[in-house]
Amino acid sequence: MNYYRCGKIMTTHGIKGDVKVKVISDFDRFFKGSQLYIFHQNEYIPVIVEKASDFGKYVLVSFQNMLDINLVSKYHLDDIFVSEEDRTPLEEDEFYYSDLIGCKVYNEKQEFRGVVEEIKEMPQCDYLYIAYNSCHYYVPFINEFVIEVGKNIIIHEIEGLIREN
Repeated sequence: MNYYRCGKIMTTHGIKGDVKVKVISDFDRFFKGSQLYIFHQNEYIPVIVEKASDFGKYVLVSFQNMLDINLVSKYHLDDIFVSEEDRTPLEEDEFYYSDLIGCKVYNEKQEFRGVVEEIKEMPQCDYLYIAYNSCHYYVPFINEFVIEVGKNIIIHEIEGLIREN
């Protein structure tokens, strides 16, 4: 089974088992009844969300059968994952970022322009971080630059976008 990281437990909150979670997902994974997994000591521990609420830039989460600080404190700084089977179905023009990693990138002339290594989330927009020959470059993940996403990614290449070493 494949797992995808969707959050990180930052700290406990109060004595009733609430944890403060930094969300690392564009999709809402933290809602009552959602099945998640805490990666603790090289093992995926299944948990079900009892309740979740916004808490500034974090989400305050409690898990079923873990409603005491002593039951959750050991998970401090552990990552939270969602299984592939529990991921939300997507609309036609939506993508899981994890599915874009490793995609080959071509320009409009079908010239190879690298491989997506990761997605960088920045305030203005998200960027494809692409490795090409011995360099890396960013392409804004917006319609003006990303023309097509499928098995491969087709980009609109403007002058100066790719600078080889």
